[in-house]
Amino acid sequence: MTRRRSAGEGTVFFWQQKGLWVGRITLPDGKKRVKTSKTQKIVKDWVLVERNKIKQGIFTTGENITLETFLIRYLEDYGKRSLRITTYEGYKQVIERHIIPDLGKVKLKDLRADQINYLITKKLNAGLSNRSVEYIHGILKRSLNVAKTWELISKNPATLVSPPKVTFKIPDIWSSEQVRLFLDSLKDDRWEAIYYLACTAMRKGEVLGLPLKALDVDKGYLMVIQNLQYVPGRGLLLLEPKTEKSKRLIKLPDFIVEALKKHLARRAMLAQSSNWKESGLVFTTDIGTPISPRNMVRHFKNKIEAIGLPDIRFHDIRHSIVSYLLIEKNLNVKFVSELVGHSSSKVTMDRYAHLINPMNSLVADSLEGLSIPSGLP
Repeated sequence: MTRRRSAGEGTVFFWQQKGLWVGRITLPDGKKRVKTSKTQKIVKDWVLVERNKIKQGIFTTGENITLETFLIRYLEDYGKRSLRITTYEGYKQVIERHIIPDLGKVKLKDLRADQINYLITKKLNAGLSNRSVEYIHGILKRSLNVAKTWELISKNPATLVSPPKVTFKIPDIWSSEQVRLFLDSLKDDRWEAIYYLACTAMRKGEVLGLPLKALDVDKGYLMVIQNLQYVPGRGLLLLEPKTEKSKRLIKLPDFIVEALKKHLARRAMLAQSSNWKESGLVFTTDIGTPISPRNMVRHFKNKIEAIGLPDIRFHDIRHSIVSYLLIEKNLNVKFVSELVGHSSSKVTMDRYAHLINPMNSLVADSLEGLSIPSGLP
């Protein structure tokens, strides 16, 4: 007697009338899913994938689906095609480390605002920063918005919970004199040109990901078209810029052009080695492979410690340059926004409001009248 297949096992057979292979699988709620193809392997592979989804609990009725099951489905069916790789990996890490362990077993339809609020309080008490906890709340809120769109829930309980307030921290920056001191210390350093390009307000990944084809030293300009980033579990990847405005042309001052020419001459000599692995990048290791951002930061920290400059992040060079252009050079905000690759001038205004607020000068000029006249005690 032939054993009857249980739900979730699936079948594959040939449909002679149509000349097609058919895969059929029964979901836990009794509904059937069907796949047809002229190729047997495609159908077999599909059945295996669908069977695995059932084992993971992805195909369940709306009444029984847990938050964990939904979030796995959210990452797989939405995140992989809608989020940037770096954003996806960040979401995945937060979901697996901070959300599923505490709320994963709760049924999606039963998830309440007070449970989410408890999660936020618990994470704050565990020592996570306000910004980190705000990020956790934001991921949960955005994923539940998708659940609402998919009609798995009627309302999003995360919208009823206030995330912790994140206070703006003014970045540490160098003065123009300190920037010059740093640049003077780089003479003949093998990464001299990297730091010079940082003084065009390029981001770390934009500098390290600069391709040879996007640099023209004869005409004195470069194009920002990609950035190099380390993605956990995937290694170093060349990625598209975050926004269209991040793709930009940068005209280079003469001292940077000369540093780049010197660097390219050295690179050409290294490329003669049999160990060379061509990456197509301007900046590489001595064997042609991409430079790890972590190694560059380590070099940067050692350099500033050796010359006694205040400890700042590599990204703060960018802030220092923006400060110099806005305050000392009084450059128009729109020009600065285009240079740094912000999505709009508003982003620049919001981020550097403490530097460019016109009220600052107005108040200072008004208070000038309160100065004590000369000759009075």
